[in-house]
Amino acid sequence: MKKSSLAITIILIFCVLLLSIVWSYFRNTLDSLDLPESSASEVYDRHYVLIPEAENSILWQAIYESADLEANTNNAYLELLSRDPGSSYTTADYLRILIASGVDGIILKPDGTDEVRELINEAISEEIPVVTVLEDDSDSERISYVGLNSYQLADTYTELALACLDGADGEIMILVDSASVNPIQTLAAAQLTRYIEQEKADGQEINVSLYYLESTNDFDSEEGIRELFVNYSPLPDVLICMDEILTECAYQALIDYNAVGSTDIIGFYYSDQILEAIEKGIIPATLVVDTDEVGTCCMEALNEYHEFGHTSSYYSVSLSLITLENVSDYLTAEEEEED
Repeated sequence: MKKSSLAITIILIFCVLLLSIVWSYFRNTLDSLDLPESSASEVYDRHYVLIPEAENSILWQAIYESADLEANTNNAYLELLSRDPGSSYTTADYLRILIASGVDGIILKPDGTDEVRELINEAISEEIPVVTVLEDDSDSERISYVGLNSYQLADTYTELALACLDGADGEIMILVDSASVNPIQTLAAAQLTRYIEQEKADGQEINVSLYYLESTNDFDSEEGIRELFVNYSPLPDVLICMDEILTECAYQALIDYNAVGSTDIIGFYYSDQILEAIEKGIIPATLVVDTDEVGTCCMEALNEYHEFGHTSSYYSVSLSLITLENVSDYLTAEEEEED
C-alpha cells in the first residue's frame, strides 16, 4: 500500500514538473514572437458597423478603408459586415441583427423599402445612430446623409450625355435598379430628363427613357442588361449607369454582343475593367465620388452625434470625372498600389 502511494506521489510530482516546463516554454515562445500590433487585445470606446451594398465592390472597400482610418483616430472600431454572395440575408435582416447586438452606430446604403426605413427608426429609438451613405432615406430618422445630391448628379450626367450626341438626334437610356427603389437615383433620373430637355440644341430631338432592372444581386443585374442588349434594337445612343456594378455589366455586354461603337456608356465609379475601357475609348467617362471624403464624413457624423447629441443632417461630397484625358493618372495609381 505504501509503495502504491509513493508511486502515485512520484507520478504527480513528475506531472507538475512537466506542466511547469511546458508552460514556461510556451510563455517564452510567446514573448519571443514579433506579433503584429493588430493581434493584441484592444479596448475601443465604440463599435460601429458598415453594411456594404456589395462586399466585393471596390467602391465600398475604399469607403470602408477611409472610414476605418478615421475611426482609429477616435478609438472606435469599425466593422465591415461580411455579405456572402450566396446568402439570403437582406439589408433588413442585418439591421435586425445589429440592433439586437446593441452596436454604437450603423452606416448603410438604404434600399428605399418601408421595412428598412422602419428598422432605421427602430435603431434610433434604441439610441443607435444610423448614417445613410450614397443614397438617402429622408423619410427615416437617420441622423445624417453622406453623399451626392441629385441636382449635382443630373447636371453632370446631362453634360456628358449631350457631349456624346454632339448635337445629333438620338436616344439616351438611364439604367435604374428598380429593386432598390432608391429616391436619389429616381430623382436624379427625373431631373436628368428635365435638364436634357432644357439644355439640348434648338431643333435637336432626344428621347430619354428609363430601363428598370429587377435585380437583387450582381447576377441579376448582369442578366437584366444582357436582356436589354438582346431584345432592344437598335441600342440607345447613350447608356447612363448609376452605379459601379451596372457600369461593369453594361461594358461586358458591349463586348460580348459586339456592340462597341454602337452605344456610349457613361458610368459611375471605376474598376480595372472600367479604366481599361476608358483608356481604349470604349467608355467616354465615368463619375467618381471621393471615397476618402465619404468615409471621413461618416465617422464625423457618428462621433459628433455621440459627443454632442446632434450632427449635420447632410454631408455633401466631391464629384469628379475620369475621361481619356486623365485615366492614365488612375491607372498609374492602381499599379503603384499593386507594387
